[in-house]
Formats: sequence, structure tokens, C-alpha cells
Amino acid sequence: MPNTLSDQETILLIADLEEKLLDGFKKTDLSTLDLLIADGMLFHDQYGNVLDKEMDLDAYRSGMIKITKINVSKREIRVFESIVIVSASIFIKGNYADLLLNGKYQWLRVWGKVKEDWKVISASCTSISI
Repeated sequence: MPNTLSDQETILLIADLEEKLLDGFKKTDLSTLDLLIADGMLFHDQYGNVLDKEMDLDAYRSGMIKITKINVSKREIRVFESIVIVSASIFIKGNYADLLLNGKYQWLRVWGKVKEDWKVISASCTSISI
């Protein structure tokens, strides 16, 4: 479905959806995450693993991933009609399996129009410091 919003309106909408997504990660709000992540999403994590939506949600559902703190220090949003790219520097504290998360990560998320809704269709994460 085409994007009928202006670039500025799209940026504001995606910024709001990004905050809802991060809040969903922190609160392990699976219904919010399910709503905002596309069924065919692919995610490359900081360890080189490739996860799909169900694998990602299962990691939160099982408690393998537990986020206690998220702070965004820098975010850039670029609009390409019905695709939006978000680059964000994010401090994350929590646990990933047996590993402690306590550092800065660079995230790249791609949002796409899926039917009438904006959803994350792809994402990647790179550790940039502790």
C-alpha cells in the first residue's frame, strides 16, 4: 500500500512507532512486538545469528532475552516512499541467554508498509562499545 503521508509526517509516525517498539522490548510486551514486527521479518543479531519473527518473539517469551534499560542517544530516520530506514545508537542493559548486555549498540531497522500498517521488515544490530 502506498504511503500517503508527507516525509515529515512519516518521520514523526515512525519515531513514535520506534518508541513503542523499544518499550515493547523493555516490557516484554509480546502483543505490541507481534503487532509492530512483520511476519516475514529477518533480524541479524550482534553475534551473527539470523532470526525470523517467531525466533525473536520466542526469545522474549522464554525469558532468554530480558531488557532492563534502553536509552536512544542518536536516531536518524530516512523515508523512501513506502520504506523507512532507521539508524539508532542505543544503550541497552539486560541479558541475552547467559550473556550480560551492558553497552552501546548500533541498530538498523527497515520499516515497510504491510497492507495498511507500518511494520519492521528487517533489522540488524552491532555492538559498538561497552
